[in-house]
Amino acid sequence: MVVIEKFFRKLCSLSLVSMCVGLLAGCATIDDSVSKTDDVLWNPPVKENQAKQKQLRQYEPTSFLPDPSDPELDLPMLIDIAFENNPSTKKSWQAARIAAAQSGKAASIFFPKITVSGVAEKAEANTPMSKNSATTFYPAIEMQYSIFQFGGHTKFADAARQLLYAANYQHNHALQTLAHEVQKCYFILDSAEGAVEASQKSLEDAFVAYDAAFTRNQAGVSNIQDFLQAKANRSRAEFDLENAKAQVELARANLAAAIGVPVSEAVQIVRSDDKDDLKCSDVSLQDLIAGAMQTRQDILAQHAIVSAKKDAIWTSSSKLLPELVIGGASNRKWYRNVDGHFNNFNIYASLRWTIFDGFNNVYDFIESRAALKSAEQELKRMQLSVASDVWAKYHAFKSAIKQLRAARHYEQSSQESFDSILIAYKEGLSSFSDLMAAQTQLASARQQTVASKNNVSITVIDLAYAIGIVNFESRDNIQQ
Repeated sequence: MVVIEKFFRKLCSLSLVSMCVGLLAGCATIDDSVSKTDDVLWNPPVKENQAKQKQLRQYEPTSFLPDPSDPELDLPMLIDIAFENNPSTKKSWQAARIAAAQSGKAASIFFPKITVSGVAEKAEANTPMSKNSATTFYPAIEMQYSIFQFGGHTKFADAARQLLYAANYQHNHALQTLAHEVQKCYFILDSAEGAVEASQKSLEDAFVAYDAAFTRNQAGVSNIQDFLQAKANRSRAEFDLENAKAQVELARANLAAAIGVPVSEAVQIVRSDDKDDLKCSDVSLQDLIAGAMQTRQDILAQHAIVSAKKDAIWTSSSKLLPELVIGGASNRKWYRNVDGHFNNFNIYASLRWTIFDGFNNVYDFIESRAALKSAEQELKRMQLSVASDVWAKYHAFKSAIKQLRAARHYEQSSQESFDSILIAYKEGLSSFSDLMAAQTQLASARQQTVASKNNVSITVIDLAYAIGIVNFESRDNIQQ
């Protein structure tokens, strides 16, 4: 009976435990952690929302207030602002700092490893006849130093240093890329404002044509169709002007994003100079390509990566060979209730050789060789890409100069044609269709001149970027 009673007690206990587990399982749910249904937006908890809002305020972009004495920004000022605010170059700089720390960590292998410790120990030994206990206090110091590994340590540190150089070259390239982006955004905004000026002039021409058609219609020497066509032409010119103004604001927004500031009306630029003495230098194209191979920061970074991969091969191969290590340890022991102390020390030299580790070191060596081959092929790809880029940008620049000259002649000729046809139309010697054709041609010529000027500016900075010129100044300085 006692056994049965104990059994039922255990059974009741197990039932109670099972009931508690069931209740807890019923309380466990994920419904409050996600949206109620699959077609409803999820709302974060109040605490999480408050923390997120605080974080968003912390990372808000800094406000941009230009100098009241010089509200308009030239290109060097824009690049300076970009270097101060744009996060891309800050990220590449931090990457270089990380590589510097890793290089320092790699060089630490040349220093001995010293460990200091302190121990308090109490031991007790009991026998049927006695009871003995002892308390021991002792500090200890241990040193270990790897003095020879067939150059593996040296190559390991060299590889880390080359990766540091690569990170610094990549930071330089990030600065150049940002400067190039700011330059392009600047000239696009400059071109957009030039397009507004051209559209404004075309609107003035449309008003002149409208007034001429209105005057002739009032005098009864032209039909109503000419007047209506002139009115439609004026409306189209107004539409083109507003569209050009919208493109200005789009370009302003892109420039603000490039320099890393919130977009506002404060982002005003100094217009670029209209140079008439554009010419292409007689520098050999092959010399430009060869120079790019020496100055492009991304090419130099890849060279450093290849060097690091070569050092890594030596490091991995040295793991297949023995390593000589020396070391020593020393401690001083004090025993409680015992006068005096005891000094202990040992010095050793150890030859370590991992002769089998499941081929891990062998695979490391194979991996490092493949990584070197991959880095070398990437370097060749980059060199071919840079050569093609310089070639294309050089010829694009030469063509852009000729296109700008042709566009200026085209605009001048169209202006003369429009002026003469306007006079002839007022005298009744030319049709209104001729006047509209001349006015349309002149408007197109103005926009083509603006586009050609922008194309020259863009091709100049593209060529400088392709060559790898470390120059953060304006277009005119780059040309020189």
